[in-house]
Amino acid sequence: MLLVVAGMFSFQVGGSFAKLLFPIFGPLGTVSLRLWIAAIVLGILVRPWRAAPDRTTLKLIFWYGASIGIMNMGFYLSLERMPLGVAVAIEFVGPLALSLSGARRARELLVCPLIAGGLYLLLQPGAALAGHPLDLLGVAYGLMAALAWAAYIATGSRVSRRIDAARATALGQAVGAALVTPLMFATLPVVVVHPHAAFLACGVAILSSALPYTLEMLAMKRLHPRQFGLLTSLDPALATITGMLLLGEHLALTQWAGILCIVLSSITGVLTQSPSSETVVALPEA
Repeated sequence: MLLVVAGMFSFQVGGSFAKLLFPIFGPLGTVSLRLWIAAIVLGILVRPWRAAPDRTTLKLIFWYGASIGIMNMGFYLSLERMPLGVAVAIEFVGPLALSLSGARRARELLVCPLIAGGLYLLLQPGAALAGHPLDLLGVAYGLMAALAWAAYIATGSRVSRRIDAARATALGQAVGAALVTPLMFATLPVVVVHPHAAFLACGVAILSSALPYTLEMLAMKRLHPRQFGLLTSLDPALATITGMLLLGEHLALTQWAGILCIVLSSITGVLTQSPSSETVVALPEA
């Protein structure tokens, strides 16, 4: 659980710094820099090519890396149009759906009304940032990121049980970077003009990619995907606090109430997990 929380905190701090780069590189340019820098750093440190994964693992790594790329593009496009906490709350729909999809006991569904109420309070139109309504296109981008986040959890859990976390993260980052290569080439001329911003992008890559994904891959070895999905419901709270401290983004009281509901639902969800589900260490093969 501590690995998951540390990874989320690192990701939100990196997301706050990334938003500062949007006026220079744009959200997609920032994503391409982040993924490529993280892939290079992890490649040098881990050298994942030393042992080739088997064919089945390679397929999983491709989908794992693709989900990373799509998730980050959707999230940054959403983040450009709304506060950090709200963008993360919308993206949270993905792991939330995944965490509830495998529930088999009635008590595991008790968190549904609490989560739904929290999301309603957090996302209700007109509540964000001094009365500004939610951007519908930003919501659509957030939902795209949500679907990719669910795929990231599902594929990452299976990859983490086939190869070690560091190699899985490095290979996944490489795939994600490869998918945004055209965006990277379009951003390079801007990097030459703003080298100081490129240096900040290196820090974003470490905080938002290399470090949190490695921590999460380690956590996935120890947690069932439904437990992982419930724990990540803390993300909107961490994101809102980080956005307030680092970006000056202040939300309405109703949104803070929604965040409290989501945090309580996370705690309730973990406490109501059945003993059998807590000891699950592997997912059935498709």
